[in-house]
Amino acid sequence: MAQFYIVAMLCTAVSGKIQGIVKDEDSGKPIPYAHVSILNTQIGAATAKDGTFFVLSMAPGSYSVEFSHLGYQTKLVKDVIVEINQTVRLEITLKQSPIEIAPVTVISKTPFVSKDMTGATYIIRKAELAVLPIDYTVELIAFQPSVARLDTGLHVRGGRVTEVLYMVDNVSIIDPHTGDPVLSMPKGVLNEVIFLSGGYDIEYGRAMSGVVNLITEHPLERLYTRVYGKSERIMPYDYNFGYVNYQGSVHVPVSRKFKGLISFDLMQTNDWNPRLHVLPHKQRDDYTLYGKWLFAPSGKWRLTLTGAKSRVQFDRYDTQWKFNLNHYRSDLIDGNLQAANLSFLPDSRKFLNVTLSRLHATKIYGVREWGPYGLFENFTFKDSSSIKWPTYSVRNPYGADFYVEADIPLYDYPLTDGDYPEYRRRSSNVLGAKGYARIQVHKYHEVKAGFEYAFMELKNFNQFVPNEYLLFGKEYKLTDEYTFHPREYSMFVQDNIDYKGLYARVGLRYDRFATGIDGVEPKAIISPRCGVSFMVTEKFVFRTNIGLYTQPPLYDHLYSYHNILPLPSHLERYLPLVGNPKLNPEKTMSYELGLQGAINEKLGATINIFYKDVSDLIGTRFIPAAPRDYVRYENVEYANIRGVEMIIEFAHSLFAGKVSYTLSWARGTSSYAEEVYDIFDWYESHDTITYNAEEYYLNFDQRHRIFVQGVLNLPMQTKFHAFGYFGSGFPYTPPGEEGITEERNVLRLKFQKQVDCVLSKSFRIGKSSLTLSLEILNLLGVRYQIRKHGPLIHYANIDYQDFYRYYFNHIYSVADKYYAPPADKNHDGIVTPREQYEAFLGLVSESDDWVNAYSAPRRARLGLSITL
Repeated sequence: MAQFYIVAMLCTAVSGKIQGIVKDEDSGKPIPYAHVSILNTQIGAATAKDGTFFVLSMAPGSYSVEFSHLGYQTKLVKDVIVEINQTVRLEITLKQSPIEIAPVTVISKTPFVSKDMTGATYIIRKAELAVLPIDYTVELIAFQPSVARLDTGLHVRGGRVTEVLYMVDNVSIIDPHTGDPVLSMPKGVLNEVIFLSGGYDIEYGRAMSGVVNLITEHPLERLYTRVYGKSERIMPYDYNFGYVNYQGSVHVPVSRKFKGLISFDLMQTNDWNPRLHVLPHKQRDDYTLYGKWLFAPSGKWRLTLTGAKSRVQFDRYDTQWKFNLNHYRSDLIDGNLQAANLSFLPDSRKFLNVTLSRLHATKIYGVREWGPYGLFENFTFKDSSSIKWPTYSVRNPYGADFYVEADIPLYDYPLTDGDYPEYRRRSSNVLGAKGYARIQVHKYHEVKAGFEYAFMELKNFNQFVPNEYLLFGKEYKLTDEYTFHPREYSMFVQDNIDYKGLYARVGLRYDRFATGIDGVEPKAIISPRCGVSFMVTEKFVFRTNIGLYTQPPLYDHLYSYHNILPLPSHLERYLPLVGNPKLNPEKTMSYELGLQGAINEKLGATINIFYKDVSDLIGTRFIPAAPRDYVRYENVEYANIRGVEMIIEFAHSLFAGKVSYTLSWARGTSSYAEEVYDIFDWYESHDTITYNAEEYYLNFDQRHRIFVQGVLNLPMQTKFHAFGYFGSGFPYTPPGEEGITEERNVLRLKFQKQVDCVLSKSFRIGKSSLTLSLEILNLLGVRYQIRKHGPLIHYANIDYQDFYRYYFNHIYSVADKYYAPPADKNHDGIVTPREQYEAFLGLVSESDDWVNAYSAPRRARLGLSITL
């Protein structure tokens, strides 16, 4: 068995595979013990007696492979492209030669399809990442056919936002507390993004809809520096939302065996979710620091160390708080990741890998202290003891007061006094260990087996400020504070069967999680998965897969307010949402059929048909209890999703691109876990509430969706990139008592469309390069509706006569604290009923959030990239 020598750079086993057979050109018989060498990498292998060879764990990239044997002419195969988690298959013939002659060189042609892709796989490469008009890491898949975007959330094949696993070099960056990614990686340090929307391998757990693997660059063997900047601030006012982004990276080759990469990313904007114009209290400041070091002391051992720190902080805007935004909510997310990966290569048919990692996240939201902050300075938040309950007051431009006579819920009023009523601080510390082995046990069978373990420390402090209407007595506060140590265990095994034109992946995964709460038994589940593909013709591959995909419940759904049960009697009208430690894992049974191939050398086509049954989804239900009722998370929801994806890819010397179309249906009983809790008016009355789950089109159900993406190669190293999105509107519920008297999501918003473009021009200056770019978002300036809008209080509920009845007992004169000069139109020192009425109408009209009901306008940015 041949020895396998390597100093190539890999991180956390992000690799592909090269295999094949070497034959005699004349007789067609296998050539045993032929030497296989991957040039410039010190990787070597030898063919077995049957002429086959296998090279596991190859870094993605382009290679030249040399084949030689005594008595044969050497053959060099160039441009062998290795992709992550894919196999390159080479069939080589050598010509007998009694004397040594010059090697023959051939160019490898990468096939359009690979038979080992048993599920839908989309790869966004570095050249494409550089020009994507996308700012944030989690949105890099936004132009892929499986993705529907609802406001700031991305939904993969009809699943919830929290059903997607985000990873950096095969290490999860998901906070198990909340299900959100905690790191924002700079695009400049990414080599490619692998997006798996269905039929993914058994090694991926905690994912029911998709996997997004962010693959970072490998440290280079030469000193390399790149700096990049992009800004809106030099643009005219109408195109400027204050966005600016700076990135930089440097590759440091200390020695041939020790190399490194350091990167930074800084981003600031005055409005992080633009609408018609810049809105107040929407500032965002991000930074990310990233480092990666590779130490390869020998050909068989390799150690990779990775570290990342990311900080995201931003303000939120809500029209209800329009006149009191300095006391509204702000958020801070501080995350960091450390990972150590050790791999061992006994020989060319075995590969062992172990990864140790630590993921830490701190998430805070509340009312921040106002004032300027430095570049790396975190928000500071008001102490929860000083926060006041939000309420109405005459502190508004109209001087309007509370409409006493009306039967209008308190939370429907514009809030002009007090603070955002909640302060929350969560921290998650996840210590992980992951290991696996890949063994080529037979020329037709490669077995992969591994384990995962995670030990977590989850902390939470949450305080809901007092209010006499909700909590009986001013001295009471609703506080939720806990520390728990849950654990997760996983084992998996998979057989990759590669037999002539057939390829299959058959695997089994075992997951178990323990909540860390006494008396709660650990939950376990077994997930079988199977994917099969075979070549229908030389250019078309058919694939199908079926599998069970699961994920443990978010730990916030287990622990929230559970510590304070039974609820205290001073909770007057407020029902908190309480966690349920006995929640089971959520499950998705997925089926997929696909056909992919090349129509000709310049045109390829793909069609995927998928069907998903989702069960044990987490929802919320009313729980009658003594002394106080509450609402609790339960495994009570389900969903059914089906659809078709069609992709056309084209390539030409002048232009290249792809067009995708998705037709899908997503129905279920709940669009997100807290939906039922949000539907009902828990503040007012809950004694007679009953809820019957009914299936409806989910909020993110988008029937038709088209993405167009292309690049036009112009003269003088100039390129024009275009990105088009066209989709049907999302469903919504017409006005009424939602969930009680009106069927949900029976109407749809209007058709959506947007075209973005990037024009880039490159210059070469010796060994350095410079690239200028102009990015235009929403080139056509079309703003489409993304949500319904209207005033917080319907005009039909405002009766002019009520103000007269109220006026006789409450005359607002200058001496009264409720007197407001803006309401006193004639400046006579008294606010009359007519003036009170008109002031209130003016205030209500300001509560119509029409600005945020439509998508972003046209924006323009200039960018500059320099490489040295």
